[in-house]
Amino acid sequence: MPNSDTIPVRAQLIEQIQRANRVAGPWVVIQLFALIALALGIDWSQIAEEPLFSIIAVLVILGPHVMAVLRQYALNKKEIGDLKEHTRFGEFDKHRLRFLMDDTLDRLRLPPPGPPVYITADKSLNASAVHLGLGGFFRSLNGVYLNRQLLHRLTPAEVQDIIGHELGHFYRYYLLNQRFRAITLMVGAMGGLLVTQWIGMSNALSMVALSLCGSACWKVSGWLDIRHDMAIEYLCDDFGAQVHGVHVSINGLLKLGADSEMQAAIQQQELLSRRHGNLNARDVIEAIEAAIPYGHTSKETLERAVEESLKRRSQDRRNLSVKGFLEYAWQRDDETEVEEAAKKLQRLQAIPRLDWETQFERPRQFELDEHRIEQLVNLIEAHPDKVLFRLPDEVGETDGVHPPLRSRILYLWKNRREIDAARTAWE
Repeated sequence: MPNSDTIPVRAQLIEQIQRANRVAGPWVVIQLFALIALALGIDWSQIAEEPLFSIIAVLVILGPHVMAVLRQYALNKKEIGDLKEHTRFGEFDKHRLRFLMDDTLDRLRLPPPGPPVYITADKSLNASAVHLGLGGFFRSLNGVYLNRQLLHRLTPAEVQDIIGHELGHFYRYYLLNQRFRAITLMVGAMGGLLVTQWIGMSNALSMVALSLCGSACWKVSGWLDIRHDMAIEYLCDDFGAQVHGVHVSINGLLKLGADSEMQAAIQQQELLSRRHGNLNARDVIEAIEAAIPYGHTSKETLERAVEESLKRRSQDRRNLSVKGFLEYAWQRDDETEVEEAAKKLQRLQAIPRLDWETQFERPRQFELDEHRIEQLVNLIEAHPDKVLFRLPDEVGETDGVHPPLRSRILYLWKNRREIDAARTAWE
């Protein structure tokens, strides 16, 4: 388990990202020259004769990126300026959200009006930032995305710290080659076209070659980023903490962890019990997601809502039409996959957990001042064999991008003086 000795130092992370971007500049120039060379080597008349195959070849390379952009474009979202006057999310309306955004920009000395802020219907305590570059081509996609649940569960100060984190991705801590990802993808697409011309566009091996080109393109692109992803997340937490202070950001992280842990526990309970035998794992998880309300709720209340949601889903399955039955049969999870998912969650529930909530006056309220946070950090470091939350990333099963919550809390606390110094420098 991570402790203060293994948590990175702020100055070292900043230097790491700066060094990565110094290397990325020449790499972008090299890719531009490679793109020109590939364009000159391609027989464009042959492509004009077989346009369908050329389109397929390009889509093999660009497909994953295009699908990611389309998913983001199709996301159920609303820019805060387009919200109706009477629309409210907890204590927030469009005017309060605009004020919080403007105040955050001011506190971080960023130029107004800043990127668009979108509210999504997602029920998880999360947010994201999209910056695809290329000027105004992606104006309707670039921006800060706040999941609606954040506005029902977090305080205004915590929401501002989340916005600050995402503005860190947008303005301050990013990899230069990410902003020029389109060039990397075009190099891959041009390379794929050239290779298929060498092999023969009607040759079956050309599709294999295209797949290899696409895989190589994405691996090179990902390899340049993955070494620095966690450093960027730490620094964006750092940037968000400069809005109101480290204690506000840590309280927000505690709420995020508690929310995710409760949902994981209920998923494990339902997948293991299989009380509704006609539902597969996907059905169970979707029913749980549908049952989650916006705003605060107890585990008992959520369990009752989940049970009702599962009953409705099970009844729907019993009343399937022929078309629905075939769709259900086609999508039905294999039993071994269900068992593996349940066992994975069950192992998490068996991991020794730090019973840290009982140390404080108002358990599970997560409104800790700096003194209480110091107690929490001391407790974490005194029990390195116990997790803070029973979540996959707390036991090392991370996505390779986000550090464990335990590490994020320890980073903010360990570097609090440097973060406070950066914060006061703005004032």
